[in-house]
Amino acid sequence: MRVVSHNASSVASWCQARMTGMVLGMDVGRVGRQNQKERTRRAIVAAAARLIEAGILPSTAQVAEEALVSPATAYRYFPDHLNLLSAALRDASAGLGARFRPELADQDEPPERVEAATVELLNWIIAREPLVRAVMALSLLRSVDGSTPPDEAAGLRPGLRRAWIEEALRPVEHVADPGQLHLLKLALGVVMSSEALVALQDVMGTEPDEAVQVCRWMARTLTSAALASPRSEQQNNPEPTIQT
Repeated sequence: MRVVSHNASSVASWCQARMTGMVLGMDVGRVGRQNQKERTRRAIVAAAARLIEAGILPSTAQVAEEALVSPATAYRYFPDHLNLLSAALRDASAGLGARFRPELADQDEPPERVEAATVELLNWIIAREPLVRAVMALSLLRSVDGSTPPDEAAGLRPGLRRAWIEEALRPVEHVADPGQLHLLKLALGVVMSSEALVALQDVMGTEPDEAVQVCRWMARTLTSAALASPRSEQQNNPEPTIQT
């Protein structure tokens, strides 16, 4: 029969507890480092998103300064500048959509509302043209280089026009012919866009102001024509009731 002394048992228990504590400590330390890395990464992405919302296409060094980290740290987390911009644009898109809404309180008629929204949105784009063009290029590049699914690549762009078109046409949402309204929204998505400005300026050779006026004219003309459908006219001009 083997006898284990009390001291030996105590030493074994102490060693086991010590080892358990060391393992737990290593796990806690590992989790803590992982959490710190994630916080640093989020801080870098958030800093880039803030700069983008301010209309700046930031370099990695600018992002590092905004995030209060060293450039080396920023490069360690995002060696590829495009990956950093992609992550930031996803965060910035929601902020841009919430902050920039058309001011249409003084406009009642749909053509006027669409016209005002078109001018306001396109002037907003022109004021940030270098950033907008860079976002367009990044989205297109990501959609063809195989690194990003097409829907995710498209998601890099804020898509402000959708909300602006919906707001401009809100008064006729339940009045206009549904088919005509759907086509109008799609057509306005082409007109109220950075792509339209790029085509007019780069291909047709217009100045920015003239490009805005062309889009303004197209938007109003399309809206007036689309809403002149028989159903829309009947809803807006009901036949008078004959009193007997």
